[in-house]
This record gives sequence, structure tokens and C-alpha cells, in this order.
Amino acid sequence: MIKEYNKEMRFITSREFTHSTIEELKDELETVKHAVDYWFGMFKNRAFGEAKDGNLSYEEWRDIYIKNCWVEVLEFRCFYNPKGVTNSDDWASYELDKSYLTIWRKWYQYHERWDFRIAKLESERFDIRRIEELTDTTINECLLAILGLSPSVIDKVGFEKFSFGERLFEIKDIEYQDYEGNDLTINTKIYANDGFGHIEWCLRQKEEYILLERLATRGQPSNFSDFIRSEKFLKWAYEYGYLIERVFKIRNISDSPWGEDFALKLYQELVNVGYIRGAFEYMWERVDGMSESSLHYLTNELVNADLVPTKHPFASIEKYIEYNSPKPLRKQYSENTDSDNPNEAKLRPSESDLLDRAITKLELDRDNKLKEK
Repeated sequence: MIKEYNKEMRFITSREFTHSTIEELKDELETVKHAVDYWFGMFKNRAFGEAKDGNLSYEEWRDIYIKNCWVEVLEFRCFYNPKGVTNSDDWASYELDKSYLTIWRKWYQYHERWDFRIAKLESERFDIRRIEELTDTTINECLLAILGLSPSVIDKVGFEKFSFGERLFEIKDIEYQDYEGNDLTINTKIYANDGFGHIEWCLRQKEEYILLERLATRGQPSNFSDFIRSEKFLKWAYEYGYLIERVFKIRNISDSPWGEDFALKLYQELVNVGYIRGAFEYMWERVDGMSESSLHYLTNELVNADLVPTKHPFASIEKYIEYNSPKPLRKQYSENTDSDNPNEAKLRPSESDLLDRAITKLELDRDNKLKEK
């Protein structure tokens, strides 16, 4: 039987939830990749595969079809096969062929955006203070939390003004005519699932989303709102096992791979620069805002400075500093950015600067002791 909910509780999630959701998202991203590949094929194969320039002029496009002995219908900017038209491969429209580049680019951008987002969700430390500190919170944020994903990513790079209803890569219908003059249109169909992108639609189809809608509306669809009372959500999520009460762990000092003397020095320097908090005897906690990849950076710098043994350094540092991401720490080196380009991965300068200060102090302490000897 679980402990009764109270307002002072602080919560974490199960790594199993996080891992399961990330794997599902990666599978759905493969579906998106198939669409990217399909439209890239349409783009590369237009005009008998001879159109090399993305922004092909009508004259250049026309020359290709004339060279292949097709018949021009100038009024509709089309060509057709003189041997007869039995399917869509037997005629071509300039506007249609030109549209493939636009459509492929939008699918590519959508895929890249979600590829970055999934990597960010996988690497982000679970943090629901965003929900805990607000009176009301959105269904989007609540869904991330009960799926084991951190709502703290929202408003960060790649998640600016994030919502499941966003249409960042929407375009207007592209109009064209067939060789007989019939008016036709084409679009990306990125938002063909009830107006949602493929990944967003899949998330909204999950049982957890339906449960949250019921919680928000009290089972009455006419009362629909995108917001849920935060306390109501937290109590519900805790009682149904989606959130787990956070309990501070006592460190096992008998399993201290770097020794307790060095551990104390490391602890003091990291506290001094504002990187960790908590009691020395407990698992140390990174302060709010410090990324998972900063812990990878710290470990590498300790090794590079010959302050700790080179054997199993990432497993060793997890004996001291709490690490809750499902992604192995040794791979946590490229998921945070300080750039407007979400695909350009860098450690935030503020983190590396303060960690460098701590490392320098530890090196000076070691060197001074060596001189004394």
C-alpha cells in the first residue's frame, strides 16, 4: 500500500516509463523517415531523373521533356507521353514536379525537429517543478510527465511554444493542372491525422492522453479544457503509479571507488561553485538547471586531470552524484545546446566554466600536497 498523498511530496518517474516511451517515439520516427525518403525519391526522379537543379525553371524543365519526345500542352504547363496516357506516370506538370522539393523539405524539417526532440527528451533529467509550481498546467505537460518524460524541456531549444497542435511546417495547397486542364492541388499531408503531425497524433492516441482528458473534463466532453489543476493531477498521477515519491538516498560509503577523502574534496568544490547540493552523506544532487551532459563533462575532466582512475569513471561518479536518465552517462555528451540551431550540440558555457573552476582548485590542492612531500 502506498503512502497517502500530501502537498509536500516531490516526485520522480520510473526509468521503465521513460525507456518505453522513447522506444515508441523512435519507432514512430521511422515512419516519418519513410515519408521523407518517399518524397526525396519523387524529387530526385522528376523529369526522368534529369532535373539536377532544385529550383528548375520552366524552360529547363521543358527542354528535358522535349528531348524525351513528349508532347507539350503549354496552356497548362504540362507534357504527356505521345504513346498514350494510362496512368499518372504518362503525364507531367511543371508545378507538380516543382512541388516535390518543397514537400520533401518540409517532411525533412519535421523529421529533424522530432529527431532532436526525442534525443532531448531521452537525455533530460526528469523535473516536474514546472507543474508543481503552477496552479494549473496543460495536458501536454501532464502527458509528458506520466509517460516518463520531463516537462522541463518545454520552452527550451527545439520546444519553443511547444504544443501537440503546433503546425510549424504547414504550407498552403500547391495548385496545378493536369494535361487536360483539370484543376488539382497537392500538399505535404504532414498534418493529415485530424490536423496533427504524425508524432503528435500518436501521443494523443495513447491511453494516458485519454485518461488525462477525462480527468480534465470530469468525463464531460463539453467541459473540455487544455488545463488541469496541478494538485489534482499530481495526486491522481501518484495514486495511479505514474509518479513515485522522491526519497533521498544515503550513499554507500563502503562502495566509494575514489575514496572518501577525495570525495569530500570533490563535494566541497562542487558545492562552492554551485553545481551540487545536499548533504555529503547522501547522494549529491545537481542544482536546478544543470544538464545531464555536464556530468559527462565533469567525469571526463576529472580523468583528463589525472584526479581519478581511468577505469570505469562514469560508473564511479554515479556512486556520488545522482543520475536518473535512461541514457548511459558515457553517451551524454551531445544533447545540450547554447545555439539557435537545435542540431548544433554544445555544453552550455556557464556549466563548463564553473566545473573548470572546481577542477582547477582540485588540481592546485593535489599539486601543493605533492610539493610538500
